[in-house]
Amino acid sequence: MYRRGVHWLVVGSGYTGSRLVTALQAAGDQITATRRTAHDRPGVTTLAFDLSRPGALPQDADVLVVLAPPGPAPGDEMRALVAAAGTPRTVYVSSTGVYGPGGGAWVDESWPLAPGTASGAARVAAERALIEVVPADQLVILRPAGIYGPGRGIAERIRAGTYRIVGDGRAHISRIHVDDLVTAILAAGRASIGGVFNCADDAPDPVGDVADAIADAIGVPRPPRVDAATVSPEVAGMLLANRRIANTRLRDVLGVSLAHPTWREAET
Repeated sequence: MYRRGVHWLVVGSGYTGSRLVTALQAAGDQITATRRTAHDRPGVTTLAFDLSRPGALPQDADVLVVLAPPGPAPGDEMRALVAAAGTPRTVYVSSTGVYGPGGGAWVDESWPLAPGTASGAARVAAERALIEVVPADQLVILRPAGIYGPGRGIAERIRAGTYRIVGDGRAHISRIHVDDLVTAILAAGRASIGGVFNCADDAPDPVGDVADAIADAIGVPRPPRVDAATVSPEVAGMLLANRRIANTRLRDVLGVSLAHPTWREAET
């Protein structure tokens, strides 16, 4: 049974991290959170910390959660972070960008690691370094699809008139609501097993269908299609990978029940 008062060290308390901290506070746990610049938050010890320039961290944390994006040397950063934290259990929030293109197929955790973007390659390097230094039963790697939620999602960009559909709109996209990702992080930190888990909802629909449906629901014009050559290779690689991310292990092994099983509940 999970005990209250567990000490969580959250490295990277931005969009997802701040919501994780709120959930941990509600659970009555002890929290140390890091940002590149420290800031005050009642009930939370906040430290300034940069992965590329690691400094001192508390050595008494029970669970280390890494949400900060990789820097220029992901492998060295992860090894230094684990050494600085000295914590036995680690939850690394990676990305489905580590996988190769899907061609519309369902992609589970056994799909080849063949990232088509620089950010995906950095995530692979970070994962591999953690596998080297953290015992297998104490390491959970979460691979979330595109994260959305309040103030961050397709709907906000469509309302603002800034959203563009790259290509013909037929590429499938998988996403995960930020609150469901927080639930997955909590489950991973409290579990007694290690492993890799995709974090995605049940509706990896074609991006054009998603965007058009959201635009219709909120009563604004449908976003235009643009050629892939008009966006950066990083953006094109993410939006045209055409992966349908399978979440079976997240549900059946980690025991996560999604509050937002499809994008329609939250964005239309």
